[in-house]
Amino acid sequence: MTWELEGATILEVVPPTLSSGDEGLQKRLRRVERLLASNAFDAINIPEIHDEDSRDSRGVRTRGFSSRLDGRILARHIRQQFQLPVIINHVVAHAPLERQLDWLNETVGEYGIRDIVLVGAPHDRFAWPGPSVSEANQAFKSHIGSSGVRIGNICIPERSGSPISETERMAAKVSAGADFFTTQIVFSPDEIIQLWNSMSKDQPELLSTPLLISLCPVKKASNLAFLRYLGVQVPDSVETVLSEAPHGDGLDRSLEILCSLQDDLIQHTSGIPNLAIPGWNIAPVGSIPSSAVLDLMERLPSSVST
Repeated sequence: MTWELEGATILEVVPPTLSSGDEGLQKRLRRVERLLASNAFDAINIPEIHDEDSRDSRGVRTRGFSSRLDGRILARHIRQQFQLPVIINHVVAHAPLERQLDWLNETVGEYGIRDIVLVGAPHDRFAWPGPSVSEANQAFKSHIGSSGVRIGNICIPERSGSPISETERMAAKVSAGADFFTTQIVFSPDEIIQLWNSMSKDQPELLSTPLLISLCPVKKASNLAFLRYLGVQVPDSVETVLSEAPHGDGLDRSLEILCSLQDDLIQHTSGIPNLAIPGWNIAPVGSIPSSAVLDLMERLPSSVST
């Protein structure tokens, strides 16, 4: 299954909990089927979920952590049932490189997955047993050779307090083998515009690397605490808009924010030479109704469905 990363629209689907068993898997597949009826998505993006500490002092997890089904099993069902490409995310920090290469062999050879996003450690408060993302990029690319497997990494447009710019980090990862990036969830166009401006000034070669920008609809202001827990930068203005929305209107307000964000970014792209057409990772978190995701896809000016 070949598809173009540049300008793509993908759907993020979290694996069901292990405790939900086959019923949870089938429920997740039925949701995917409803969403794919719009023909708006080029691929499915499956994150790898681990228990971790909050990355923000204002972040709160409202529910306890539950172990999840191996995303590759969900990916296999999606590929077989819907004939759609799948991106699998994998955290490389949790095990030594040798085990990471075993995982790669299984992922490509047994599951047939050819798009992989490698994710780094959630924090640097202690030494992790696994390689850095750049080390994993290089090792994975060397191991798979010219097999057509594409390696992606995560872009965090705004890293608070980091002495190294995100463009420097991205350039190092591309040099080590990264083919594309997906961003952390964003709620402000300024984060991406500043990133593009930094690329244009300091690393213009990065402009041609496909970037999939993650957009997340939310139901109400209280949902933002969990996103902060994951490290997402949430502008106070977004929280204010959702907090002041009449009861039941928060989701609609969040869709308006995301549509405005995407429209601003699309308008900005015209002034950046050699910029790859941005793609979009639609990443609903929590119990977002399928109807709301489909509504978002109809509203987005650059969705595949328009």
